[in-house]
Amino acid sequence: METKIFERYGSLKKIEPLKTITDDAILPNTLAFECPSPFPGYYGSKPSEEIPLYVYFILDGYFHLEDLLLIKEKIRKEIDFDFHATIASLEFFDETFNAIRIRRIEDYAQLRKLQQLMVEHGVHFHKKSRKYKYVEEAFIRIKKFFQLEEYEPGFFCDKVEKNHGYFTIDHHLEMDQFLEIAKEVDYNLEIIDYDAALASYFEDYKVHDMIRIYTDKTFEELLKNMKIEYEKKIKKLFS
Repeated sequence: METKIFERYGSLKKIEPLKTITDDAILPNTLAFECPSPFPGYYGSKPSEEIPLYVYFILDGYFHLEDLLLIKEKIRKEIDFDFHATIASLEFFDETFNAIRIRRIEDYAQLRKLQQLMVEHGVHFHKKSRKYKYVEEAFIRIKKFFQLEEYEPGFFCDKVEKNHGYFTIDHHLEMDQFLEIAKEVDYNLEIIDYDAALASYFEDYKVHDMIRIYTDKTFEELLKNMKIEYEKKIKKLFS
């Protein structure tokens, strides 16, 4: 069967812990968080592995993705290291924060340089607050471009992000519904070394819902088994 590769715009939704960055890795009087466990289901079972750096620069208000993409291309011409940036929102302590999610950087020393260049290009950051030190559970929504290869109907591998696979689901799930179903699936399959999140992309004026799986295992069999279990639980929920 011929594989199909396509690019779509959508979002990724997940629950993760956050920790305030308090040293001079960031600009003075700004607020930023790092995620100590960006794939908690996976790195929670592999504590000895190096965890990639995921950082959220908190913004002083809403920021358009189009403007960020334009700024990102300008900054890339001014630095000698790679990075990825996209728009995100964080919800915790009954508050919602607009943010720029940063990754694909190698060390903290590059964060301050990125922030400074963003300020020079018109980005305004949220002021530092002692109120937020550690957030046990933050609801994170990330704006995302997907580049997917559909190797079977309803099953995808990510052509940009290593170890990311997806399968479609027939119903839209709220985060609390997803977390409950994910817990039951995890128990039934007794699978370790993976992390699951909600994902969606837009096509034909519709939202197409997916489950994202992060793992270093072979995708095909794992995703098939998980899709079967998710469909059972979703059917029961909506019957």
